[in-house]
Amino acid sequence: MNQEIKPVSNPFESKINSIQVLRAAAALTVTIYHLKDVIKKGEPFKQELDYFFNSGPSGVALFFVISGFIMVYITKQTTFSGLAVYKFIARRFVRIWPTYAVITLVYFLFQSRIGLQAGAFKDVILSLLFIPVTHTDPPFYGYAFLPVGWTLNYEIYFYALVAISMFFSKYRWVVFFIIIIITLVIMPHTMGFITLEAQRTYDSGNGYLNMVMNPIIWNFVYGVIIGLIYTNEKLFPFFASLFSRVWLVFMFISLALWQYWSGFFGGLGPLQWGFGSSLLFLSFIFYTSQRSIAFPNWLVKIGDMSFSVYLVHVPVVVILGHVFKRLGYPVYSTGTSMFFLALFMTMVASYLSYEFLELRLSTYLKRMLPFMKGR
Repeated sequence: MNQEIKPVSNPFESKINSIQVLRAAAALTVTIYHLKDVIKKGEPFKQELDYFFNSGPSGVALFFVISGFIMVYITKQTTFSGLAVYKFIARRFVRIWPTYAVITLVYFLFQSRIGLQAGAFKDVILSLLFIPVTHTDPPFYGYAFLPVGWTLNYEIYFYALVAISMFFSKYRWVVFFIIIIITLVIMPHTMGFITLEAQRTYDSGNGYLNMVMNPIIWNFVYGVIIGLIYTNEKLFPFFASLFSRVWLVFMFISLALWQYWSGFFGGLGPLQWGFGSSLLFLSFIFYTSQRSIAFPNWLVKIGDMSFSVYLVHVPVVVILGHVFKRLGYPVYSTGTSMFFLALFMTMVASYLSYEFLELRLSTYLKRMLPFMKGR
């Protein structure tokens, strides 16, 4: 990567392209992890893709860490009031729900043409309301109708915690951490089952209650802590200086990559991929904070489109496979060539989704909401 390094005059106001690069990495690891299943054992690139992307779900942990950081970053200069909280919720809503709803409904319409399983309509409604489908199988809790949507249940819950905390102005993060201690420590302890493994938790019998107590939420907390350090004018210089040491950054990134490839402590818990993702994010964000690095434009663009990439890749590969079968060419519905076709078409569909849903539709809906006329 060609880079020109020079001090950044105001790291708090500059666009953090390094975050977009990490978003791109997270989206691509999850996407390739899912798409590689169309390649059968013994076919070209199967062994290599399995090695490099068997830990693809770790991208979810990285997404959660990034979300925690971003919530601190974008609320730093907020003047807290009822209106400010409303605008925060409205922006999060139009950023997430319209794109997710359209893609979910398109996928539902497609599935309805080839045959729906019992309870599919109920699953769609619960998914669009960000409610877990079941109370078993942590941390997914039944997945959503659009399978990757299970992570958005956590995302929206985290946004709700931030919104509640914003009512307490300068004490907002104190309140946030109090809620976290109650839901992730006190409540599980009361039920006699504390764990940091996201896939092995207490079953209260209620899907949403299980979700709010799931330790996967600690990954958001990692991001919040990093964000509080990054936006603190006293702590920022120390950490920026600390991570200006290339050897330290290289060591942290190497450890994160080693965990990813080796499968060491693999899982979505805070002491599993969550910890490695936090090391990666912490070192990367502070190393790049005072350097102007010319990241490849295509990588930054994928980061911009990462939400759409994350949402559309499963429908794309399912629809492509079905089309080939309906045309009488089932042999082309699987294999290495199908993998690359699905990956390329995911990029095309993601671009269209980003331009027309994430940008245009969301902007239109934002203008329609009260008190949201400004940019």
